[in-house]
Amino acid sequence: MNNPPELYIATYHYVRDLPNTRFPNIKGMLLDDFRRQARELPDLFEMATVSSALEFLSGSYKPRRNLCLMTFDDGLKEHYAEVTPILAEEGMQGIFFLITSCLEEHVVAPVHMNHFLMASMDFDKYRVTFLDTVRSLGFDESSQMVDSAVSRHTYPLDTLEVARFKLLFNFVLPPATRDLAVKKVFAEYLGDESEFSRELYLSWEQAREMQSAGMAIGGHTHDHRPLSTLTDRELNQDLARCWQLIQKNLDPQKYWPFSYPYGKANSFSGKVIDLLRRLGFHFSLCTEKGLTGRRPVRHSETGLQRYRRCRL
Repeated sequence: MNNPPELYIATYHYVRDLPNTRFPNIKGMLLDDFRRQARELPDLFEMATVSSALEFLSGSYKPRRNLCLMTFDDGLKEHYAEVTPILAEEGMQGIFFLITSCLEEHVVAPVHMNHFLMASMDFDKYRVTFLDTVRSLGFDESSQMVDSAVSRHTYPLDTLEVARFKLLFNFVLPPATRDLAVKKVFAEYLGDESEFSRELYLSWEQAREMQSAGMAIGGHTHDHRPLSTLTDRELNQDLARCWQLIQKNLDPQKYWPFSYPYGKANSFSGKVIDLLRRLGFHFSLCTEKGLTGRRPVRHSETGLQRYRRCRL
């Protein structure tokens, strides 16, 4: 007896010709590998759109084989310049999730500062430099607990040492202290933040061009902070600002998706889901394995080998 079709949701971040870039050690997918994957996936799956995936999850569409939906986090310029042309040529739709402050204010998200500093410096040197800067700001990070099991679950592709540092950076340190410290190190080693931002992220105009090419755009918060760590006021301000900016700057879409920063269950809550619904987002994606809605969802390991689950 054949198993019923399932929906696979693949997620990507950096997709670039890594050896020929300024940061060849960034963890990402080689552009040639992505191009090959875009050609080969239709042999294995029916390539989904936002509409067909939601119809499948609601039970109103019954495909003859498994579906695959392609998603891309962070609104990186390569998603416009490199990924969208490949998808358009293959007749596929991708969903691209934007960090709205990066487009609107030309800032670099602290999580990306951390990525590029780790990719350009010896890890031990960077960690010592960053933590020394944190201490110079009057904060003793040694008093903070960093759980190894949570670190492994949240960052399964990293060594435990790196995973613990990332958990400390993204979830444990006070955001104001963390942001000030990483900005100081970033300015010293990588240069002007505004210039770097314009090189790293796509623009609102480019996002509209992607819509015209058949792509879907979604929200990925305004400041890319773990939503579960925010106060009610911070949460409302962040998500409302994200919603307002995508409504102001993008063309109309039938469905507006959302992707949780960091993606694991410890990064959001039922309160966050309720607020997203009230704002007008139609569904959201996390990176936990599991079932969703009325249909089972199995998850692919393409891109950076993270997983997604859809919440309607």
